[in-house]
Amino acid sequence: MRVPVFTDLKHLEFQDRPKPHAGKGEVVVKVEYCGLCGSDVHGYLNGIMIQLDTVMGHECSGVIDETGEGVLGFAAGDRVVVKPIAQCGNCYWCQKGQYSLCPTAFDRAIGITAANDGAFAEYVLIRYPHEMLFKLPQNVSFQDAALIEPLATSLHGVRMSRFKPGDRVVIIGAGMIGLGALQFLKLGGAGKIIVLEISPEKAKIASELGADIVLDPLAEGEKLREKIFDLMDGVGADIVFECAGVPMSFQTCISFVKSGGQVMLIGINDKEVPINPFMMVMWEVEMKGVLGYYDEFKYVIDFMSKNKISTAPLISDIIPLTDLGAKGFERALSSRDVVKILVRP
Repeated sequence: MRVPVFTDLKHLEFQDRPKPHAGKGEVVVKVEYCGLCGSDVHGYLNGIMIQLDTVMGHECSGVIDETGEGVLGFAAGDRVVVKPIAQCGNCYWCQKGQYSLCPTAFDRAIGITAANDGAFAEYVLIRYPHEMLFKLPQNVSFQDAALIEPLATSLHGVRMSRFKPGDRVVIIGAGMIGLGALQFLKLGGAGKIIVLEISPEKAKIASELGADIVLDPLAEGEKLREKIFDLMDGVGADIVFECAGVPMSFQTCISFVKSGGQVMLIGINDKEVPINPFMMVMWEVEMKGVLGYYDEFKYVIDFMSKNKISTAPLISDIIPLTDLGAKGFERALSSRDVVKILVRP
């Protein structure tokens, strides 16, 4: 099979690789769809989190093609979604159910190291199926299932926050993670949601998905903080969810939260950013980072099966694997309007 290999920064080389076969305890999945993740784009651009010579792709759905000896509970033909990291199950964090903090989980992950090929391919080998595979209900499509991984990240960010019904929140960035967080916050009974987004297309989607107010931070300029506080009775947001992962949003997110409030860092910012912590101290603001997911996959699958999540507005395009470079990575880098590009082998 022909697969795109990350051989240099901003470069993919299609190479021939044999179709994987399931060894003892392993499963081979025929990929139906795989999403292009922001972490893939970060890796493609500057090598953060992704090793060279890696076949990327980790947001995938598909059908089990082959099971190896000793695999129980899964069979050829099962419709599945892949959780791309595999916790060890034995360490301090796994014993607490904090699976994304497992120090060896990412060593087992698909699509980030050369040792474990990802799902930008016709078939992907799953070495830890009982940790990584979830069966799909018949009413959840493969296309929607490819969104489960990033939506689990959004849900994890909400669940790890201090959010409670009635809270007023600001979401910075209406990309995939921000729009996912928006929907889960609506389901959780948020009192008011303000979304900050510079892309008119993404701003429109945020409004359609239930944001109470959408503001363009560039257009608002220096009046942005004052406007947010006016819209929140002069108090500020209970929680700010930073989902853009860019230096400016990281530097300014503290200014939108109330005294004693919380800032949740969900977006991945891979640059060193200077900040002045003085106001965090003065206002007693908590800043908390979150990564990945613990057990959120099962909840997202349940939400999808009950039609509580809107997925169609999140899919910007579906492209063939052969167009991954130009219509995938390069488009994601050049366009502010892209939410999620799905790749079909």
